Amino acid sequence: MSENKTTKNLINVIIVEDDDLFRDSIQELINKCDGLQCQHAFTSCEEAFAFLETDFAPEVILLDIDLPGISGLDAIPRFKELSPASKILMLTIFDDDDNVFNALCLGANGYLLKSSSAEKIDHHIRDVIAGGAAMSPHIAAKVLHMFTQYSQPRKEYGLGKREKEILRLLVNGMSKKHIAAHLCISLHTVDTHLKNIYSKLQVHSQIDVVAKALKERLI
Repeated sequence: MSENKTTKNLINVIIVEDDDLFRDSIQELINKCDGLQCQHAFTSCEEAFAFLETDFAPEVILLDIDLPGISGLDAIPRFKELSPASKILMLTIFDDDDNVFNALCLGANGYLLKSSSAEKIDHHIRDVIAGGAAMSPHIAAKVLHMFTQYSQPRKEYGLGKREKEILRLLVNGMSKKHIAAHLCISLHTVDTHLKNIYSKLQVHSQIDVVAKALKERLI
C-alpha cells in the first residue's frame, strides 16, 4: 500500500466483531490494502448503530454473525435501515445452511468464513462493491441447493390483504415504525398484524417470518 494513501475514492469499511484479536487483525489487513480503509471497528451491533445514527455511511459493513446482545442476523434489518447503501458481508466461523440462508434472506450481500485468506477478504470486499455476491464457492453451492430445496408450491396461510402488505414491507427490510408511517397506521396496529402473521405462519421471530416468506414465496 502506498504511504500517501488519501481518503479520495477509498472504500470505507466498518467492522462489527467481538473477538478483539480477529477484529484488530482484519482491520489492520484492510488498512494495508490499496483503496480500502477501516477507521472504525466495534464490539457490538449496539455500538455500530449509535455510530451510524450520527456519522457517515460506510460502503461495506463486515458483520460477525455470532455476537453478544443483538446478533448479527437480527441486526441486518436495522443496518439496512440506518445505512441502506452499505453492503453487508457476514463474518462467521459457522458453516451451516440456516445461518447462510437467513443472512441472505434478510439482505446480506455476502458471507465470509473467518478462515478466509487475506486475499479472499480483499477480493470479496471489492467484488461486492462491484455488484457481486461475495461468498465462497462452497457456500454458494449450499445456497443454490437451498433455493432448489425450498422452491416449493405456494402455500396459503389465510393471510389478509393488509397482513400480506405488512409482510412484504417487512421482507423488504422496513422497521415496524417505518411500516406504520408508510401505511398511515399506528405502531400498535402494526404490532397486532404482526402477531397475527406470526401465529398464522407458526413462527416466533422476524428472521423466521422473513425466511419462511421467501422460502415459500408468500409475497
